[in-house]
Amino acid sequence: MNNLESIKVDHFFNPSSKDFIHNPIPTLEKLSEEFPIARFDAWQAWLISGHENILNCLLDRRLSTDFNLWEFAPDKKPVEEMDAFEKLMNNNLFFLDRKNHLRLRKLALPAFSPRIMERMKERFQILVKERFDEIGTPDSFNFAKEIAEIFPSQAIASLVGIPRDKFPIFDSLAYGVVRGINPMLTPDERKEAIRGVPEGLKLLNQLIDEKRAQPGDDFLSTLILAEDEGSKLSNMEMCALVGAVLGAGSDTAVDLHSYLIKNLLNHPEELKALKADESLVQGAISETLRYESSGKTGLARYASEDLEINGYQIKKGQMVQLISTTTGMDPKVYENPRKFDIKRDHDKSLSFGQGPHYCIGVTLVRSQTEVMLKELFKRFPNLSLGDEIKYNYDHHNARRMEVMMVNTNL
Repeated sequence: MNNLESIKVDHFFNPSSKDFIHNPIPTLEKLSEEFPIARFDAWQAWLISGHENILNCLLDRRLSTDFNLWEFAPDKKPVEEMDAFEKLMNNNLFFLDRKNHLRLRKLALPAFSPRIMERMKERFQILVKERFDEIGTPDSFNFAKEIAEIFPSQAIASLVGIPRDKFPIFDSLAYGVVRGINPMLTPDERKEAIRGVPEGLKLLNQLIDEKRAQPGDDFLSTLILAEDEGSKLSNMEMCALVGAVLGAGSDTAVDLHSYLIKNLLNHPEELKALKADESLVQGAISETLRYESSGKTGLARYASEDLEINGYQIKKGQMVQLISTTTGMDPKVYENPRKFDIKRDHDKSLSFGQGPHYCIGVTLVRSQTEVMLKELFKRFPNLSLGDEIKYNYDHHNARRMEVMMVNTNL
């Protein structure tokens, strides 16, 4: 057995530090090159870095997304004793055992079909035009606050069919799902984070009941009508699925929007190529996720049994954090990885996961981002990066920019 002391990384790995948030590359390179498997006592977790190592872990059935397997997970309450947030998480895709995860995923897939997503793209276009109309034609504006923070959750609200006047309720639900899922919160912090969840769930249930009575050709109706061997989704399962989409498709997209624009404006030749050929939009999105992923934490997995990774013994119940931000920096997979190249081949990308946990909402994220990008440069063809970027140092899992000024140069 290898020596655990030799792979502890608390002395240099601190993803909450300002240095890491401003520039994580040196730390991530050190992890990948010197500590492909590591122990991080601050999280009481194993860290796995590098493309091949992470791919192997993503495909290893012994590493589960089921939070309840964690050695430090709180005792699971009986359903009748759970509050609204706990009931939601009890049905969340990320918290289910393998059998139930696959069942829900199979039932949900028709709602994410290309046909449904193409129809949603039309709604996204209306939403983003309204957002830019509200911004108007200033000399400069805070892209992080005015676009990135607002549009992704509005896009998902629109997907679900939330009326415009109820968007604030849905925003509170989104905040509760994204923030409340953090296992490091104190009970008081979690209570504050999830206080908007009950009202949001009430709103969702009302919508589901309306669609059950009168289904149409939309996202929720498709979920309601989905059936597999006599099995259908319950209201709470649908609410939990919306919660999972909020976590993966809304919160992550906030950072994708900001970093995409930041990197395009910082690489004028790439931006010029994109403007000359709009078919490169999806390549630009993939390259941003590879080149400057915004995560501070990794993808959490929990050992369902004792296993060995690279000669180290992982015990049942231990947490394994897959530091997915290192996969795009691997020189064995990407030639000259520190070059931003929107024409790069991304066939081996792990940005949206792999295997049974490949992101179900990938088309949703890509569609809303593409719509935003095209409208932005249509309105402001000479956009440039401003002189102010500020980070939210307290964000629990992302290098979130709260200020990113852009100049319109109209």
